[in-house]
Amino acid sequence: MNSKEKVFDVVKNHNLMSVATVDEKGMPKVRSVDYAMGEDESVLYFITHKATHKVKELAANNRIYISIDHDCDTMEELQQLRYIKGSAKAYIGDTPEKSQKAFQAVIQKFPYLKDLPGEPSDFVGVRVELESVQLTDNTVHFGYTEEVKYR
Repeated sequence: MNSKEKVFDVVKNHNLMSVATVDEKGMPKVRSVDYAMGEDESVLYFITHKATHKVKELAANNRIYISIDHDCDTMEELQQLRYIKGSAKAYIGDTPEKSQKAFQAVIQKFPYLKDLPGEPSDFVGVRVELESVQLTDNTVHFGYTEEVKYR
């Protein structure tokens, strides 16, 4: 399996992505979001309420840092762990079509999110385009990391 296939495997088989933005005071802010894969492993979508701090922060600076991983309960699981972290750009869906694409991808993966409280117009879709990813693959050896470039 090549590096991009490993990134694809991580993106496809996980549900939460940590997203780091920077607030107006220059402080990092990290939160987890449910996400879905887009056209390939380098395009991810999430939805969020329009009134969140992350929407304001993304509007001011769309450069983000992401992490996709999970916990392990045993050493055997840890030795099989693959995860990614890396730089990306996030684009808030500024048209109904762009937001709808994000909504469709996320709700297909997480059908229960169709029942989010509030009106659909209270939410916005966000497209994440990975630029450079650090793939950690403990199946090679513990802590083995390689860079995968997308943009």
